[in-house]
Amino acid sequence: MNRTASRRDSVGAACRAAAIAVVVGFVVLAAYLGVTASQVVDIDFLRRTPSGVAVTAGIGPALAGTLWLLLLTAVLALPIGIGTAIYLEEYAPRTRLTALIESVAANLAGIPSVIYGIVGLALFVRALGMGPTILAGGCTLAVLALPVVIVSSRTAIRRVPEGLRMAAYGLGATRWQVVRNQILPAAGPGILAGCCAAFTRTAGAAAPLLVLGTATFMSFAPQTPAHPLTSLPTQIFVWATRSQEEFAALAAGAALVLLLLLLAMNLVAALVVRGLKGAFR
Repeated sequence: MNRTASRRDSVGAACRAAAIAVVVGFVVLAAYLGVTASQVVDIDFLRRTPSGVAVTAGIGPALAGTLWLLLLTAVLALPIGIGTAIYLEEYAPRTRLTALIESVAANLAGIPSVIYGIVGLALFVRALGMGPTILAGGCTLAVLALPVVIVSSRTAIRRVPEGLRMAAYGLGATRWQVVRNQILPAAGPGILAGCCAAFTRTAGAAAPLLVLGTATFMSFAPQTPAHPLTSLPTQIFVWATRSQEEFAALAAGAALVLLLLLLAMNLVAALVVRGLKGAFR
């Protein structure tokens, strides 16, 4: 008994040490970005366009492009991904075809993002004639997010107690009524957390957008999905490859803005998850 308790204590201490290391690493990274970016980040930095002169450069078009990409990813990936998860868990018969679809969805979540960029270049940019636009980038990032949304949504739906389903069926509810009124509210927090993780991955993806042919310089913020493709990750990449030291500060400033955007998105998602849990209880 003492040996088992000692082993548990050592495992708990190792887990705490790992968690502390992650937090310390994040704080150090954020502090470094903050110190490096403090000389360039201000309101004008968020509104100005990129420039060959560091003192007049900004991230206005890239920030607008990232917001457009997040919106398109959510509109395209959420309904398809959650709908696929519901079908696989609640409607699909347990056949070899279903097992194959589940295996493919799980394996696609681990494919490098640059592969999705190559697929997006061949399908959306060239075959469908979208060109290197915000729309093509949004479609590509939606495909990148889909496997993560499907897998996380299926996991959340599978964790709903079976007794909840049986009780609803026992009261005469149809399958769709059970899904809509019982399963989705119960699985909502898990689904939302998984979707937020997928969006975090796509928001910071530069490789697929670079493959699509992102614009390295734009003098205006994109107003529609048909405008040229630009984003914060690709702008960070462009500035980070410049040899001048002042552009390193610009890259750090853009990275800090992207990090704050992702933190805000995760904070909002956490508040919504807490609200959903409270409402379901």
